[in-house]
Parts: sequence; C-alpha cells; structure tokens
Amino acid sequence: MNYIRLCTIHSDKPFFIKEVNKNIYSIEELSYYLYNYLYLVDDKFFSDELIDYIEKELNQPNIAAGIRQIIANEGELGEKIAFVIKNSEYYTDKMAEKLGNHLEALCSKTAAERWKAKADILMDTEKYNMAITYYNNILSKAINNDLPERFYGDVYNNLGVAYARLFEYDQAAAAFRSAYRLNKTNESLESIIMCDLITDNDKRLKIDQDKYSVTDTIINRLRAELIKTKVQIQSDWDKEKEAEFIRQCQKEYIVEINS
Repeated sequence: MNYIRLCTIHSDKPFFIKEVNKNIYSIEELSYYLYNYLYLVDDKFFSDELIDYIEKELNQPNIAAGIRQIIANEGELGEKIAFVIKNSEYYTDKMAEKLGNHLEALCSKTAAERWKAKADILMDTEKYNMAITYYNNILSKAINNDLPERFYGDVYNNLGVAYARLFEYDQAAAAFRSAYRLNKTNESLESIIMCDLITDNDKRLKIDQDKYSVTDTIINRLRAELIKTKVQIQSDWDKEKEAEFIRQCQKEYIVEINS
C-alpha cells in the first residue's frame, strides 16, 4: 500500500535546516521532516523566516496563514506540527492519525527526556557537536528526581560516545566513568577501558582496572577488538575519505558556531 503522496511545488530556493544539515524544497519535504524528526522541532523552528518561505517560495499562503493564526492564539507546538502535516497532504489520513500518538508521547515526556531524544537523533545524523550541547544542557540542570539514575547514566554514556566520535578520548572516558557510576552497564564500563587502550594510557588503564575490578580476560578481548578495528581501518582508509571526513567535521563545527 502506498502511504505517501507525490510532491507538488518544488522551489528553486532551498530552506536550510541546520539540525540535520539539509535543505528542503517543498511542503512535502517539510512535512517529512516534521513527521520523522519530531523531537528536533521546537517553537523556534516555526520562525518568521520559515513561515514566509512557506507562503512565498512554496506558494502555500493558507498553510502560512494557519501557522500565524495558531501562534497568535498561543497554540501548542503540536498544533503547529499537526496543522502543517495535515494540510500538506503528503501523508494519508491513516499515517497522519499516528502523528497524534507521537505528539501525545512527546507531551508526556519531561524536558530532560525531550532533550535526550533530540540529542540522540542528532547523534544518529552525525551532528556530534550539537548532540554534546544538548547532553550537557541536561546534565547542567538540577536533577529531576522523577527520572531514574539510569537515565542520567545513559545521558553521560551517549555524551561519551559523541566525544569519542570526535576523537576527544579523555573527555569521552570522563563521561563514561560518570555513566558507569549511575547506570552500572557493561557498555559504559567497557567504553572506559577502550578509551584507555585507544590512548595507550597504561597508567590510567591500571587505575581503572583496579577501581572497577576489570579482569585481564576482558581487557585482552577489548585489546584484540581494537587491533582488529585498526587493521580494518588501515585497509579501507584512503586520502579522499579522510579529506571528506575533515570537511564534514568543519562544516558541522561552522553550523555550531553560527547557531
């Protein structure tokens, strides 16, 4: 069954969405973004710039007017999202109905949970610097006692992953240590040891091994995995990939600075 309807007007002028580092050119693409990246959307997303773009570039004056009316009535974020998706007619009524469940789930979450969901999506789209900002925002606020310690441990863990993917292994290891203190997961513990191995920090490795009672068997397994990964990277890596990776990191960093 075909759930998605075809695109109508395709603008020559793009609208840039910095959170995913992509341009959109149609109301259908905007609808797709709102539906699939729900947790990346906040009230600031519906800016005057976006509304003007919808009205003038996408030739959708009714949708633009509807958004402005919702804002004037101090409507909720979910109302704006649902209005655009419904009136874009990109999704069938059946799929649009599912949006209500997603919006209900969104509204039921705490601010910390919404930020984590947003940061996790940014991680999936390789926007590591932006994800780090959101994870740190969660950790800089007063702890919500309604959330379990495991939640904050997982935030620290994902923060560590983001730092590791930017090759900031000392900061990654510090985050993983905080994660393990709260979530006690093998994933966080082994990530601590892996950071020590990657940085060849034998002194720190010994400290962590004794502190967390890590067996030689686990360390030898992780060391073997690291050696295997290094060999695979060396066989696959080339200068073009390296240059492209650097360009992508620079591009993301520039977006961060300008945000």
